[in-house]
Amino acid sequence: MELKRELEKAATRFQRTMGISVDQYAILHNILENPGKLTSATVADSRGISRAAVSRGISQLIRRGYVEQSYKSTDRRVRPLSLTTSGKQLEIDCHEALEKAARVMSTAQLATDHETITDDTEVD
Repeated sequence: MELKRELEKAATRFQRTMGISVDQYAILHNILENPGKLTSATVADSRGISRAAVSRGISQLIRRGYVEQSYKSTDRRVRPLSLTTSGKQLEIDCHEALEKAARVMSTAQLATDHETITDDTEVD
């Protein structure tokens, strides 16, 4: 339960700091890795979540100017996704924030592990 609470707090801090949810960041990252190749359906399939949930996330990212949809001339139903310049910058900023958080968590875990080992090896 402690880990779940910590992860929820971290996700809330991330959203407050970056202005998007962790799920929206994952969408941005997928699009950055595959520019012009993904649609909302392929993002949903690759992430294993509902198309409706991905569609809502993408719609919010489009409204905020981070993602663009284009139309294929052969099939107007297919709308490939790409990041705008601000979307690319936001993905970079989010990635850096996540890397920093991972380093902090790793350092904290090492300190906890060290403390545990030290406590276990002390002789009374």
